Amino acid sequence: MKNIPLPDLYYLENPDLKQLFRIMRISIFLLFFCLFSLMAENSHSQNARVTINRSDAPLESILNEIESQTDYLFIYKEDVNVKMRKSIHVSSKPVAEVLSILLAESSVAYKMAGNHIILTRNAALAAQQQKLGIAGTVTDASGEVLIGVSVLIKGSGQGTVTDLDGNFSLAANMGDILQFSYTGYIPQEIKLKDNHSLSIVLKEDVKSLDEVVVVAYGTQTKRAVTGAMETLDFDKLSDVPVAQFTQKMQGQIAGVQVNQGTGVPGQGMNVRIRGAASLSTGSNPLYVVDGVQVGTSIDFLNPNDVESIEILKDASATAIYGTRGANGVIMITTKNGSKGKAQVNFSANYSLQFNNNKIDVADADLFAKAVRESCRNGSVMTNLAFGEEYIGKLNSIDWQDEMSRTALQQNYNLSASGGTEATQANLSVGYLNNEGVVIESYFKRLTARANITHKVKDFIHVGLNLNYTHAQHHFSGNMRSYAQAIPTMDYVENGVFYSMPIVLPDGSWGHYKQESDGDINKGADNLVAAAKTRTDQISKWDRLVASAFLQLDIAKGLTFKTIGSYNYFTKGYDGYTPYNPRTFGSKDRKDSYSINQNQNSEIALESFVNYDWSNAHHRVSAMAGFSISDTDGVWLNTSASDFPADNIRQISLTNDPSSKNTNGGRDLKTRYQSYFGRLTYSLNDRYILTATVRRDGSSNFGSGNRYGTFPSASLAWRLSEENFIKNLNLFSNLKIRAGWGQTGNAGSGTSLSVPQLSSLDCMYYVMAGGGMMNAAGIAQQKEIDTNLKWETNEQTNIGLDMAFMNNELSFSVDYFIRDSKDLLIYRQIRPSTGFTSVYTNAGHIRNKGFEVSAAWNKSFGDWNVGVRVNGSTLKNEAVEVGDPIFYKNNSYGTQDGDDWDNHSITQNGYAVGSYYGWKVAGIFQNQQEIDALNAQSPTGKYQDGDTAPGDFKYIDLNGDGQITDEDRTVIGNGFPTLSYGLNLTASYKNFDFSMNMYGVAGMDVYSYSAARLTSMYGPDGGYQNVLAEYVKNAWTLENPNGKYPRITKGDHNKNHRSSDAFIKKGDYLKISNIQFGYTFPKNLVKHAKMENARMFVSADNILTLSSYNKWGDPEVGSDRVLLTGFDGGRYPFPLSVSFGVSVQF
Repeated sequence: MKNIPLPDLYYLENPDLKQLFRIMRISIFLLFFCLFSLMAENSHSQNARVTINRSDAPLESILNEIESQTDYLFIYKEDVNVKMRKSIHVSSKPVAEVLSILLAESSVAYKMAGNHIILTRNAALAAQQQKLGIAGTVTDASGEVLIGVSVLIKGSGQGTVTDLDGNFSLAANMGDILQFSYTGYIPQEIKLKDNHSLSIVLKEDVKSLDEVVVVAYGTQTKRAVTGAMETLDFDKLSDVPVAQFTQKMQGQIAGVQVNQGTGVPGQGMNVRIRGAASLSTGSNPLYVVDGVQVGTSIDFLNPNDVESIEILKDASATAIYGTRGANGVIMITTKNGSKGKAQVNFSANYSLQFNNNKIDVADADLFAKAVRESCRNGSVMTNLAFGEEYIGKLNSIDWQDEMSRTALQQNYNLSASGGTEATQANLSVGYLNNEGVVIESYFKRLTARANITHKVKDFIHVGLNLNYTHAQHHFSGNMRSYAQAIPTMDYVENGVFYSMPIVLPDGSWGHYKQESDGDINKGADNLVAAAKTRTDQISKWDRLVASAFLQLDIAKGLTFKTIGSYNYFTKGYDGYTPYNPRTFGSKDRKDSYSINQNQNSEIALESFVNYDWSNAHHRVSAMAGFSISDTDGVWLNTSASDFPADNIRQISLTNDPSSKNTNGGRDLKTRYQSYFGRLTYSLNDRYILTATVRRDGSSNFGSGNRYGTFPSASLAWRLSEENFIKNLNLFSNLKIRAGWGQTGNAGSGTSLSVPQLSSLDCMYYVMAGGGMMNAAGIAQQKEIDTNLKWETNEQTNIGLDMAFMNNELSFSVDYFIRDSKDLLIYRQIRPSTGFTSVYTNAGHIRNKGFEVSAAWNKSFGDWNVGVRVNGSTLKNEAVEVGDPIFYKNNSYGTQDGDDWDNHSITQNGYAVGSYYGWKVAGIFQNQQEIDALNAQSPTGKYQDGDTAPGDFKYIDLNGDGQITDEDRTVIGNGFPTLSYGLNLTASYKNFDFSMNMYGVAGMDVYSYSAARLTSMYGPDGGYQNVLAEYVKNAWTLENPNGKYPRITKGDHNKNHRSSDAFIKKGDYLKISNIQFGYTFPKNLVKHAKMENARMFVSADNILTLSSYNKWGDPEVGSDRVLLTGFDGGRYPFPLSVSFGVSVQF
């Protein structure tokens, strides 16, 4: 189609014949031949037929379609309006007839000339369609005027909004279509026939309440939901670039805490719904993907594949999942294919990541000054490079800078979807490559997914879902450990000063002074060298989730569905550790190689029937079903050391066969068998009752306790449907909810309910041949509770939902009490039994709190603005757990000899995993204070014989005159008083903006990092670096008002021990994401054969406001309940700046 500037008079069939004959005189025969050919072609073109089905499409695109089906070319001048929107539905009609229909009542005329169709402006009709002054008023059904209603001329982008009196006015053409839209009301269209004043009545849109949400084993409308359930608006989050699905949930939902815990690339998030309620298992919720229970880890899911998310929080909503729903349920629906033409979507984003949370530790000269101060306090210097002679000469190394880098993250996603009336499919692949801000670390992930549904008959539907993920990662790291590394490798040996860079001029690695018991720890290594030489240590995992379903629509409202699934996971580590001559502790240690592999799989089948019936006043929904599952696994570890060459990766080729170590075996099988049902009744759409029951059977228990029954009931009263509320003209929605329910927890696979004998570690001795010899024996290995049974999680919830101003403003409030009883724990027993503990049911944990959320969404012409805030409180208490349960973290940087044993305690009347330690009364200022306390002690020592001025003074809680373990007590917990989130969105025409913030208040962190960063004492020998502030503000004779204890290497007073000195205020506000986006106009991208195109820039982990920042990031956490609020340091959370594009074809 061509837009050609034609002259005012243009007639293809009337050229100047005289001139033409003069030119063609000698070619008359050729002319007649061409004319006959043209007539034949014209006859063929005029007989051409087209088939078009278009609704509300630009005239230009319909003309393009005619061109694609015929040999015609449209020619028109610029004054021809081809942007007008038209609808046409014809099948095999001649082009002339189609054009007559298409251009009827328009200002466009046409003329056919050969293969050309000339479009011109119909002056007569155009004159009739001069701009009219259109005015009117918009009201609701009750006659109330509506302010701010958007009034647009369809297809033009021109429009206005109603004023304070509901009035509007604008200029439009006769025949134009006006579009009226307002939040909470059904949009309306009016075709202009004259310029009479318009009176528009908009009807309330109850779509938001009739919106269908996914619930367990079915769907419901929002108005019918009686439990505590939240829907996450994933459309608004779909463009936020994240590596893990759960990152998009941070700060979004009241009562759902999503904690990073670590910045390791690819590491999953810790998710807790309404606190912690079990000690035997983690507190992560159950994830259900497309109706399939996939466990408590969702790391395998590509965020780009997610369509919608529902979070079930209370027991009335989760009880239908029985044992697996105790910690809440997150239901995920992935993207499906749709009927119609195929669509291809591609997105790519690139992120630059930076370590922006360095710890301010001492440089080489300040560290050496601290060493000299330690020597004043009794230490002996073994590395003379720390002496005054070398002030200003030391090569200072910032290990945090050396171990971090600017990293690139790349994320690509490609998907295709479409289908026919019978079959729809969605296929996608994704690739993520994150270099990691710590050198030599990385995470790579490849995902592939297929979702296919097919209608075999009108009443038979089948479907298949496949999701495969492969990932590998290398190296992690702890920024606090890097900060603590001595900031110089320079040393003096035999009177010679050696300045040690990271890499020596000859290309070899620099190293610390090698000594067994001195200033330098015998294992202290060049951190860069250690990372660069251990590149052959890779962890990999693969996950396959496959499911197929069959659905039968048996009768009206009656359906049967069965889902079979296979869930497979395998994880392996392949690591070679080379010989390391750089440290005293490793120079005699050989190279080593190890392989670890484990895999597990679950096969499950769930079948259920749904029935729905309703009339004018009653609605009944019923569901009943059963499920079975079988979980199995195997594991294998093998290792050896001392290989002939550093490229050998075969265990059997070791030079030292005695170093070979192999172990492996099968995991215990876990089987479940369940029956479940749900009944929902609604009267007049006002009073709604839902009841569920599930009976679970588990192989984890003995024959008498294998089955547990878990019921729930909830009800809702929609007051907004009552006349006395309607007459207030205040509420768009008002609903009261109340629910109660029970769920269970079977713990991990175990044989601890079955009496058993074993030969493990059991020998007996006999006399044979005049001497003693031993042989394998058999005996009871553990005390067994044969009455072992389910944990029971009981929850009560009361909620209120409100909406105002036509649903523009909404509030939701919930109060819950969650009791976990019959906890599965190891409990101490009398030594006379021959054993120390038994795995049994004992204990009661309670969580209770409030959840509040509010949302406001408003449209102002081309502007759309949204604000959502949420907050929740939580009180956690171990009501009864018997004897105190102690725990020490051994995974996050703690060390033997650090005097932090049993820093976590679960004790009656306190929160689970409370902080346990000594209380500090201040710092001893002089020897007289110490002597006075020693004199009162029955042992002559209040704390330690080497306690000196500048040491912490601990409180003697039991009054026995000395500081012992008996003076430890509960000193806090890691549950914040308030968790909150704030989400802002805005759009203007094609531009969009979003911002997400979240934080906590009333939070205490038990900071192991603070203990290590304010003590030069190394638990396994040597010095370690400390905060620069510590060196400058430690107690000295010259600075008796120092806020930190004195600097020592030996620390005989154990100033570093677990105490309330290291409980730090952990409140924070984190700006987690800001994004700006732009969607290109469709008329621009269509020239590139695109349907849609968008670009964005965003930043993540932008700013953290907290007094805790000097110790690290305050967003601390762990998947272990007993380590809630504990900070042992971590891989840094990077600041990310991203750019991305997404296109649709």
